[in-house]
Amino acid sequence: MSPAVTDVRIESVRQLMAAHETNAAASRRIGLIINPRSHANKADPVQMDAVLARHPEISRASPANAAALHEVLRTFASDKIEILVISGGDGTVRDVLSALATSDFSSLPEIAILSAGNTNLAGRVLGSPGHGERALEKLIAAITNNLTRRRTCPILQVSWIGEPARPAVCGFLFGAAAFTEAKRIAAESIERRGIHQGLAVAVAFAATVVKALFGRSRTMSGGVQMEVCIDGGSPDGARRFLMLATTLDSLMLGLWPFWGHGRGGIRWLNIDAPPLRLSAALWAVLLRRPREWMARSGYRSGRADSLRIRMEKPFILDGEAFDAGSDGILLSAPFSVTVITA
Repeated sequence: MSPAVTDVRIESVRQLMAAHETNAAASRRIGLIINPRSHANKADPVQMDAVLARHPEISRASPANAAALHEVLRTFASDKIEILVISGGDGTVRDVLSALATSDFSSLPEIAILSAGNTNLAGRVLGSPGHGERALEKLIAAITNNLTRRRTCPILQVSWIGEPARPAVCGFLFGAAAFTEAKRIAAESIERRGIHQGLAVAVAFAATVVKALFGRSRTMSGGVQMEVCIDGGSPDGARRFLMLATTLDSLMLGLWPFWGHGRGGIRWLNIDAPPLRLSAALWAVLLRRPREWMARSGYRSGRADSLRIRMEKPFILDGEAFDAGSDGILLSAPFSVTVITA
């Protein structure tokens, strides 16, 4: 057989394989969940109607509450949805992930995020084509042509110890003590100033957090009494200035206040109250060069599979406050999701 004939046959096989992959991508079942209360969706409630009219194969739902969301996911699982598109902010993503954890899917669908909220941390870190009509069209084209980018991330799950009937919540960023107070102050400031654009909200929130942290208010510096147990070790009780945990590998605005070792999927930060040499510690963290004195001064960070936390004050998970329960909470990372974007 001549080399020319061989080359033609190889090229034909490649074309058939490419066509098969494209057809397989085009036939993937897509479900879309829209939160009509998210900022961008609320501003233009019919922004994706034209796109969906051209793609009747996409299943669409706008659940009004948790019960409706569970029913939608039950239907999507029955319909064998393979890609779940979420149009909303961090709170919407958190609610959907929490419901997916107890859904009927035999294997979790891939997730795509259309960032329609305010800060949109998950979309900015894990990837999002944006929001609205153009973003949805771009995503559909990428799926159809098998051009999506994929990123797998562990999910941070918070469950209540001693309350097995209480549904766990799932998300990406946990914060307590000063973070809870800073979030409250920032939310009031943002609402009062009428800020709605995503980046502006993120900047306003970050500025408020910095102001709160360095304002040396008694509420902040006095900390919150907290007992922390890492990976089943001995409980460590003390007043904490700040507690953070995440399964992400980056945050917005270049901030990354985590360091240390470990093999778990959860990165955590724990700062005793009152914080000592806070300015110097923050500068070292921003440079990603933690100093030896920091551990002796109450700054600790690492990785873990689980954390047990007991405290009286609420915590924040992806923008929303939750009570910590009478027996405390368990942070774990029991499953991962694959996020796709165009």
